Amino acid sequence: MVRSLMTTRRQALIGAATALVLGLAACSSSAKPPTQSATGTGTGSGGRVGGTLTVVTDVSPQTLDPAKAVQNDAWFTELAYEPLIVRHADGTLVPGLASSWSYTGTGNSTFVLHLRSGVKFSDGSALTAQNVVDDLKYVVASKGQMAPFLAGDTFTATDPLTVTIKAAAPDPNFPQLLTQDYVVGGMISKAGLAAPTGLGTRTAGAGPYMLDAGQSVTGDHYTYVPNPDYYDATSVSWHKVVIKVVPDVQSVLSTLQTGQADVAQGDPQTQNAAKQAGLTVASSPLLWSGVVLADRDGKLAKPLADVRVRQALNYGTDRTSIADALFKGLGEPTDQMTVPNGYGYDAQLNSTYPYDVNKAKQLLGAAGYGSGFQLKIVTPDYQQLNILAQALKQQWQKIGVDLQITDDSDANKYAAAAFGGSFPAFMTSFGAIPVWMEGPSLFMPTAAFNPLHAADAALTKLYDQEAVSSGAAQAALDQQVEGYLVHQAWFVPVVTTGLPYYARKSVGGISTSATEPLLDLYEVQPAG
Repeated sequence: MVRSLMTTRRQALIGAATALVLGLAACSSSAKPPTQSATGTGTGSGGRVGGTLTVVTDVSPQTLDPAKAVQNDAWFTELAYEPLIVRHADGTLVPGLASSWSYTGTGNSTFVLHLRSGVKFSDGSALTAQNVVDDLKYVVASKGQMAPFLAGDTFTATDPLTVTIKAAAPDPNFPQLLTQDYVVGGMISKAGLAAPTGLGTRTAGAGPYMLDAGQSVTGDHYTYVPNPDYYDATSVSWHKVVIKVVPDVQSVLSTLQTGQADVAQGDPQTQNAAKQAGLTVASSPLLWSGVVLADRDGKLAKPLADVRVRQALNYGTDRTSIADALFKGLGEPTDQMTVPNGYGYDAQLNSTYPYDVNKAKQLLGAAGYGSGFQLKIVTPDYQQLNILAQALKQQWQKIGVDLQITDDSDANKYAAAAFGGSFPAFMTSFGAIPVWMEGPSLFMPTAAFNPLHAADAALTKLYDQEAVSSGAAQAALDQQVEGYLVHQAWFVPVVTTGLPYYARKSVGGISTSATEPLLDLYEVQPAG
C-alpha cells in the first residue's frame, strides 16, 4: 500500500516539479534538516524605517493569488502574504504565522503547525487554524504550480490554533514548502477565500504590507503600503514599496545606475557591469547547467546504455576551461547535480571526473566504441546553453564523439523535443531543490527530465529511504542519491551559476546564501 501511494504521489508531482525547475529564477536549495521547531519573529527592520523602496524585476506576475502564482512571482506575494514559516537569508527556518512546527510519529507523514495568537489579516479578520485548513484546501483545488505537492493530503484544525497535515505518502519537505520560497505558504484571509476571483489583482494577507490598487497598474508597477493590522509593526522597514516591471535586462541595470530604483533582480549578462558600477551584488549558487543523458536504456542511441560510455563523456569534459571561458566570475565547474552546500552536495564528488581524454577513450574502447559514435542533442538558447553545447562538441570530438546539435531558439519547441523523448540527450539548467522534490522531476522513472523512463531499482530504494528520513540520516541519504547519479553518469553537469541581485548603497539587507539563494524583499532595509 505504501508503494502504490508513493507511486501515485510521484505521478501527481510531475507537473509541479517540472514547472518548479523550469522557473529557473525561482528555485531554492538548502542543506538544513526539515524538522525544525522554533519561536521568535520572522522579520525585522533593526529599527530603521525608510520612505519608498523601489524594486525592479523583468518578470510580470500572472496573478497575485498565492495559490496560483508561480515562484517567479514570489516578490509580488511575499510582501502581503506572510508565510507560515519564514526562511531567512542564511537559510534558517524561523516562525512566520506559525510559532512552531514539527513532524509527529515516524515516516514524515504527519506534520503539526502551531499558529501565532493575535494575528490579523489586512482586512481585520483573525488568523485561525480553520482558516489555514481552508487555505491549503484552496491551494489543492486551484491546481497551481505547487498544488501537486499537497495533493492527497488531509488538513485538520485540531484546535483553534493548531493544524495537522497528514500526507498521502511520506513528505519530508513541509517546512520548505510552507515558506515564502514556494509561495503557497502565504495564508489568505477568510474573506479572500470567499471571493477568489478578486485575488488576482488585490491582496488579502497577513503580511507586513498590502497592495494599494489605486497606486498600481497591472503589468507595470505594484505599490505596497504597510498593513495596519500586522502583528509586528516594528519590523516594517518602509512607508511604501513599489515593484516596477522592466522586461529588458539591460534597462533593469540602468534604473539602478540612474537612481530610478533601489533594488533589482539581475541577470548573469549584466552582473559584471553591476559590480563595475559600484552596486551591491548578491549572488549564491542556484543552478547547475549541463547535459541530460536521457537515453540510459539505449533506445535512441545504443551507446548510452553502457555506463562506461556515459562516464567517458564526463571524463571528456573540461569543466574548468568551460567555466573560465563562458562563465568567468559567474559560475564554477561541477561534477554533480546540486550546488555547493545544497541538498546532497558532497565536495568529494567534484573530483569524480577529472578531465582525462585518454581515460575517456579507454572507456569507450572497452565498451566497444573505440571508433567513436554520433550523438544527437537538442539545446535551447537561454542560460548560454547553446554556447555550452558548442564547447562540448569541440571537446568531445577529441574522444571520438560527434555531437550533432539541434539549436532551438523557440523555448516551447525545445521543451517539446527534450521532454517529449525525441532526443537521446538534451542541454538543461536545473535549479537545486530538495531531493524529495528533485526525484519526480529529474530522475525517477516518471520524471519529466527522464522522458524515456529509465528506471533503477537501487536508486528508487535510496529515494524511498530518503523520503522517510530526517536530520543527519536524511542528509547522508541525500548525498547517497546524488553520488549514485554521479557514478552512474546519467548526466554531464558542467557548471553551477547563481541568480544575481543588485542594490544601491542606500539600502541594506541584500543578502543571499547557498541555503537561501533567493532575495527576500522584507529583509531589505534602509542602510544603517
